[in-house]
Amino acid sequence: MDKALEIELAEIRPKVLALALKFFRASHLDGDPEDVVQDVLLRLWVARRDGTKVRSAEAWAVTATKNACISLWRKNRQGRSGEFPEWLTDYKDASASLELSETERIAEKAMERLPAGTQRLLQLRATGLSLDEIASITGRTKGGVKSSISAARHEFMKSFDPK
Repeated sequence: MDKALEIELAEIRPKVLALALKFFRASHLDGDPEDVVQDVLLRLWVARRDGTKVRSAEAWAVTATKNACISLWRKNRQGRSGEFPEWLTDYKDASASLELSETERIAEKAMERLPAGTQRLLQLRATGLSLDEIASITGRTKGGVKSSISAARHEFMKSFDPK
C-alpha cells in the first residue's frame, strides 16, 4: 500500500469509527461497527488504487460510512422496533461540505436528464418504499419497476464517472 495513503487512512479511521459507533448505539443495531469502518476504508483504498479521483478522502469516507450505516439499519430493521437516528441524515462536517455540494450539483443535473417517470421511481425508492409498494402506486409490474430503477441508477452513476 502507498505509504501516503496508509497514513491518510490511519488519520481518517478514528473519525469514521466514532461515527459508526455513535450510529450503532443510537439505533441499537447488533453487529460490529468496526466491520463497517473496515469495509469503507477498503473501498476507499480500492477506489484510489483503481485511479478514481477522490478530492477529499475524509469527506468520501464519512459519506460512505453514513451510507453504509443507513443501509445496514434498513436491512436489519425488519421485525424490529427502533427509531432511525435522525442526526445521521443531517451529519455533515466542514471537510465534507464542499465535496457534498459539488456531488449534489452533479446529482441534480443527472436527475434532470432522466425522464420524469423514471425520476419519480427513483424518488419513491429513495423514500424507502419497497418495489411492491412502488409497483402498486405506479400501476407497473414489480419486475418493470425493478428494471427501470436499475437502468436509471446505471445512467445516473455514469454522471459521476470522470472518464
